[in-house]
Amino acid sequence: MQYQEQTPVYTPYPTELPPAFPIGFHQTAPLVNVTELQAHLRLLGAISRLKFDVQSQRSGIAARGTKDMAWVVFVNRAVFRFFTWVGASWQRSRPGFDETMIPPLDVLMVWHTIREHTSRTVNAWSQSMQQIFAL
Repeated sequence: MQYQEQTPVYTPYPTELPPAFPIGFHQTAPLVNVTELQAHLRLLGAISRLKFDVQSQRSGIAARGTKDMAWVVFVNRAVFRFFTWVGASWQRSRPGFDETMIPPLDVLMVWHTIREHTSRTVNAWSQSMQQIFAL
């Protein structure tokens, strides 16, 4: 018996999200827009490329040990660098956050990971740091 259905037809890359998504028995409005979604996917792509680069090194831990060990060491250093970045004293001549304050990709990776956790985790972390940081 042969497959009777037609192959799916793909439309051009979407530029708009639908007005609502079915979640359970409810219709939920999108929480992000297409531009934010694209930026998030680019960030995830950059992190994936970073991991590949770290694990592909011809010298250092990746060459002497395992690729996984190289990534573990890299991530631990990134966590240390994140705490250093968070603890830095920022000059607040202007309110808000601008491009001069964007951290390096490894620090951004750790920040993204923290943001993906619940607010309860972030609040506990902020209290342990004895500062309030708008993550």
